[in-house]
Amino acid sequence: MPIATLSDAVQFFYEDSGAGKGSYLTIVCVHGSAFTAGIFGQMMAFAAENNVRLVALNRRDYPQTTPYSGEELTALNNDDNGIREDALRATGLQYGAFLAWFISTHNLPPRTETPTGNCEGGIALVAWSLGHTSACPLIACPDLLPGDQRDLLDTHLRVYCTLDAPGTSFGLSPPTTYHPLTEEDVPQPERLSRFEQWVSAYYTHNSEALKTHDPTLLDVSPMPYPTPEDNADRSPTLFAMDPQAKASMAWPIPLATSELYLFTMPREVVYEHTRRAILDEVTAEVLPRCRFVLIWSGRGNWASVAGAWGVEKLRNEYDKQGKAARPFEIVELPWANHFPHWDDPERTVKFLASVC
Repeated sequence: MPIATLSDAVQFFYEDSGAGKGSYLTIVCVHGSAFTAGIFGQMMAFAAENNVRLVALNRRDYPQTTPYSGEELTALNNDDNGIREDALRATGLQYGAFLAWFISTHNLPPRTETPTGNCEGGIALVAWSLGHTSACPLIACPDLLPGDQRDLLDTHLRVYCTLDAPGTSFGLSPPTTYHPLTEEDVPQPERLSRFEQWVSAYYTHNSEALKTHDPTLLDVSPMPYPTPEDNADRSPTLFAMDPQAKASMAWPIPLATSELYLFTMPREVVYEHTRRAILDEVTAEVLPRCRFVLIWSGRGNWASVAGAWGVEKLRNEYDKQGKAARPFEIVELPWANHFPHWDDPERTVKFLASVC
């Protein structure tokens, strides 16, 4: 049972595909809400052929990883925004401690550049969905890492990626107040099923919206969600998933506590980490070779699509000022919905290996 025990008595459970050959790339994946690291399990079989080491860890409050203490939960849900920000920041920095532990324990090859300019070795951190809310403080506040951890990440961490994260995880206002979990005219027992359909369906967005990246052109109305009949090529992931596999990965318990507190984290607190991560010259001076790559799914739900375009607009406006923040890229997965790692694991591993 792979467990990383950190110096502050926090331990992380993780799954590991095993070492690659030579100067291989290690990709560490952080899951979203209500699913364990098992959601990345189908990618493991394709790691070796891409000379990638895949690692998927369980976040705090998920099986075999240290749960949040009562004191930590109180801080995450505090009325004082400063206390909540400190608690969120501490969570993010623990990922830095895990990365440093993994680099040291497994003697990972460092990041190097070939004579042709290609990058080899090193490590990438990929945060999927709302996992980004808890992980972003690492790349937003790397100056707060202990010196030994920062030194290891400086030689190894080559990229921080968000994978189809919603706009709220960047501290952005959503394009609508509508959400399937809060539909007042829908009975409570039906809301979860509607949410699962909404979050994992394959959408065909307005072509003009996709061309211009204008979120106001997206259809965000409480419409009937895409069904297999509407999109004959793909069924919603959570409807097509084997029930036993789904049950083995589902972990809804934190939705009533720590995940709820992350969902409701004040927008200004979350946005501050976005600002520091990609809109700040000073932060970019720490771990300067680490890029920030925002990946969005072209057939995903509007929450993540609009969020990606909102962040893109922020960065474009920042770049016009001539300032030098952390290297930033935005990349579309045109064929993907919110679960590319489950529905298309081989293609997703190849994609991540190419962008990381």
